[in-house]
Amino acid sequence: MNTYEYMSAVVRRYVAALNASDLEDIVALYAADATVEDPVGSEPRRGLDAIRAFYAKALQLPLRVELQGEVRAVANEAAFAFTVSFEHQGRRTTIAPIDHFRFDAAGKIVSMRALFGPQNMHQL
Repeated sequence: MNTYEYMSAVVRRYVAALNASDLEDIVALYAADATVEDPVGSEPRRGLDAIRAFYAKALQLPLRVELQGEVRAVANEAAFAFTVSFEHQGRRTTIAPIDHFRFDAAGKIVSMRALFGPQNMHQL
């Protein structure tokens, strides 16, 4: 089983990689057969090629990502609240999701689900 410390470190590495627009570091966190459902209810992206394409699109704009509070992690699962801010066409937008990671025995993410909706998206 993955420890709280390990899973929290993966979350921090994920946030840092998003802030650095480091596509390969993000993809390296995932297992080969992982899924990404972002947002929940959308068609899951399955496998590293689909996950890479998803994040490549997300990283087209510089992102400012900040954890909001503690990481919750237990029994090979972690959840965390955070904000993602970016500017597009002169408008600043902040999204406030909660992500849920499920880990395999090797410590790779096998499932990522992002919970947010229109009420969690704010334009300034």
